[in-house]
Order: sequence, then structure tokens, then C-alpha cells
Amino acid sequence: MENNSVKSAILKSIVLLALGAVVVVGLYFMFVGSKKSPEEEQYNLTAVDEITTTNLEKNYPANPRMVVELYAKTMQVLYKEEYTEGQQDKMLYVLKGIMDDELLGQQVNFSKSMKNEIAERKEGDYSISNYLVQNTEPDVVTVSGKKMCTVQCLFSLRIGKSGTVANYYNFILRQDDEKRWKILGWDVQTKQ
Repeated sequence: MENNSVKSAILKSIVLLALGAVVVVGLYFMFVGSKKSPEEEQYNLTAVDEITTTNLEKNYPANPRMVVELYAKTMQVLYKEEYTEGQQDKMLYVLKGIMDDELLGQQVNFSKSMKNEIAERKEGDYSISNYLVQNTEPDVVTVSGKKMCTVQCLFSLRIGKSGTVANYYNFILRQDDEKRWKILGWDVQTKQ
């Protein structure tokens, strides 16, 4: 009988030691394995990074106002921020992804014309200091079997040191076959 209790005590001791070792190893990996290097802990996404890391396949803007918001933010970054040519290409790819195929079909070379416009704006010291997308849901109408709407956005465009011009853009959006809102075009009303 006493032999069984000694075996039982030894077995309990082995099990407790094994559990203790698992806990110690787990705690070690929890504290040491989860520590980030100082560069990782301090890295914040820049405005350029926010646009260049946008994945429209996974996170397409949910409504027409968000499409216009993405357009406005991208144009603000393209006019104002510093970036590489590769980053510019990625931002133009995002813009192209929110444009309607009909609008893109009217462009001879979308990327080249956008790069030329951006270069001219940067040379002229233009920047979009602020923008405001309408805060109400747009009225949706059906035209030729496709849903369409208009979203207004106010751009404050600073031109060098000469001042700021307010431009009201009326964006026309159309829903594609995948139910994604795309920019079909816009018109501009300038206010001084």
C-alpha cells in the first residue's frame, strides 16, 4: 500500500513539474516573443502610406460619399505631400479603381495625364488645404437600369501665397455590376 502512495506521489511530482515547465516556457514566449523593436513600435502610417496601402478589392468604399472622400484625400496627398514615383503610381492606381470605366475610356492615358496635372499643380504651389464631403445621403436615381447619384464636395484650393479658392465639385457616381459606386464625372463651380 505504501508503495502505491510513493508511486502516486512521484507521478504527481512529475506531472506538476511538466505543467510548471509549460507555464514557464509560455510566459517566456509571451514576454520575449511579443516585444517589438523600437522602429516597429514608433512607426505611424503617413498620409501617403494610407493611400498606397488601400486595397480596393478587400475594402472598397461602402457608399458614394466614401468614394468621394477617398478621391478628395488622394488628390490632397498628391498635391501636397512628398512621395516616390512608385508611391505616386500606387495612388493613381487607387484613383483609377474608383473611376467608372466610361470615364476612363475617355482618357487617352489616365496615369500620364494625371502625372502632368500633378506636376503642374506642384510647380504652381497648389495644395488642397481642406475638403468637405456632403454629410447627407445622396438621392439615388435609376438611369438606363443603373443606379446613379450626385455627391457634392467643397475643396479649398490654396494657390501659392495668393490665397485660397473654394471649388464646389458635383461628383456624378454610378453603381457598377458589382454594386460599387464609381465616379463617372464631375462639374466645378468656383467661388472666390
